[in-house]
Amino acid sequence: MIHEFIRQFADIKVTAVRIGNSYYQCEGHLSRIKNSVKIKPFAAGVFLGERFRSEFRPSVALLDIISKKSDKKIFVNKKGEWLFLCGRDIFGDSVVKADFNEEEEYVLVQNENDENLGYGVITADVKNGRNKSKVVVKNLFDRGNFLRREKNDR
Repeated sequence: MIHEFIRQFADIKVTAVRIGNSYYQCEGHLSRIKNSVKIKPFAAGVFLGERFRSEFRPSVALLDIISKKSDKKIFVNKKGEWLFLCGRDIFGDSVVKADFNEEEEYVLVQNENDENLGYGVITADVKNGRNKSKVVVKNLFDRGNFLRREKNDR
């Protein structure tokens, strides 16, 4: 499941260990320790994401790993960055640069410093200037998600 998600963005190999519904990047020494203890561990290594129902939900760490190797990115200005981190979609006037432009495909959303903000799906032509006031990328996950979930749990 995790490898299918990664392939949508780049052709990279990530060594992942599954524990329950969660996936972890587990280096060799951690993997040996995990396999040597009698108790099933709750976690091991860097959290990469989880299976939720029939879909995969990536972690921020996994998106960072993928974004370093992927060309499927769009870059947004400061205003677009803030709105995206608040859970909003990307409008055409926020797009600074688009390396990828296939509708209904997943794309990584980056700020102007090439730092990953999350990912979404392209809904309209990103590169064409006609879509300035139209949603061009639907937000599927952003770094602000954790803060919004924490606020709702209180």
